[in-house]
Amino acid sequence: MNKKSVQWLYGEMPGLVARGIISPETERRLREHYGPAEPVRPARIAVIIFSVLGSLLIGAGIILMLAHNWENLSRAARAVLSFLPLALAQGLAAWALIKRPQSMAWREGAATLVFLMIGASISLVSQTYNISGDLPAFILAWSLLGLPLVYIFNAVVPALLYLWGITEWACHLRIEDSANAGYWLLAAMLLPQLALWMKAGRHQVRPTLLLWAACASVTVAAGVTIERVLPGLWIVLYASLFALMFLAGEFWFSGAEGFWPRPLRHFGAGGVLALSFLFTFEWPWHRIGWNHWQWERIHDAPWRAIPDAALGAMIPLAAIVLLVTTVRRKAPLGLLFGLAPVIAALGYCLSSLYETSAPSAGLFDLYLLAIGIWLMASGIRTGKQGQMNVGLLAVTALIVARFFDSDLSFLLRGLVFIALGLAFLATNIFMLRRKGVSHEQA
Repeated sequence: MNKKSVQWLYGEMPGLVARGIISPETERRLREHYGPAEPVRPARIAVIIFSVLGSLLIGAGIILMLAHNWENLSRAARAVLSFLPLALAQGLAAWALIKRPQSMAWREGAATLVFLMIGASISLVSQTYNISGDLPAFILAWSLLGLPLVYIFNAVVPALLYLWGITEWACHLRIEDSANAGYWLLAAMLLPQLALWMKAGRHQVRPTLLLWAACASVTVAAGVTIERVLPGLWIVLYASLFALMFLAGEFWFSGAEGFWPRPLRHFGAGGVLALSFLFTFEWPWHRIGWNHWQWERIHDAPWRAIPDAALGAMIPLAAIVLLVTTVRRKAPLGLLFGLAPVIAALGYCLSSLYETSAPSAGLFDLYLLAIGIWLMASGIRTGKQGQMNVGLLAVTALIVARFFDSDLSFLLRGLVFIALGLAFLATNIFMLRRKGVSHEQA
């Protein structure tokens, strides 16, 4: 629902409550669901952005100033200078909490500066006293020390930096072939703050921004935290993860309009479409399944199989639960995207049982074709040009991929490309004219 509709609804609700049509509790829940009716002013957003950028520049400038002639200073002077930027940043943050507690710009900027100075102080002290340590340990310590800033300042930028830190930590441990399943517990530490922001208004800037970052972080972490004991498990895992994102977005963010306020829905839909196109090729299905179990990875450390078992069971199960609910609600789009883990599991079983990749790839050919055709038809029927173009793009990508797999002549391929281009132009011109007619009639 757009802001004008929300404002109209809020204007009608007092009268509906007075006439007994809805209860005060229903009114409260509706206001919590749709959030504030007044949009965030662009000027306010600009102030917040520039305050954060200013903090980043100040932090970088302080680090560069300390680096100048650093080696010529005594150890005592270096120790003092190592903590001085952090102390000054904390003083500024305390002033912001006391004098400007209602200013989001001050809180975001001060918390960001403190977060950066924590990392600078740790690295400078370690360099001054030659404290040994590795990069993952430094990133983890920095992230954990910066996490309280999210709750103290009610700030989203430190939450984004924290997510970056634990994701980077998990990736480095994967490179070193070390255990990194603790990422999921670290990421869960942000859930209480996210719940508070969503309760205040799930379509506001802070929860939306954090959800976009969380989608990206979880997508990376899902690939680096599994031990790949069972080859090909990532196929089912990622199909389930993106389907889960999409279905969760459909359930809890269905009241929003546009691209930005619906991160789970659009990130999940993009993931399902990209994976489905990838799975139409045969190479992802080679040498996967229980016949290729990598016993050597768990011979000395059996616990390595635990992350695979946990993630491989919990994420698909959650996706299936939401899929069943979607079937009951008779939501065709949710059903179409929610079937991704089922199709992936079926393809996985086919490749594992028969040691062939053609049936699995063909299965996703049909699945992607069905999604593309439905999106095109639904977009034309409802007048959603973006949805129609996504469906047309999915069908086009599928046709182009299969043409490059075949031995057809360049002339025939060229003719097909021309036909696809004309289809794009014709459908978009049709939609634009249709919208023009509808506007004139309105």
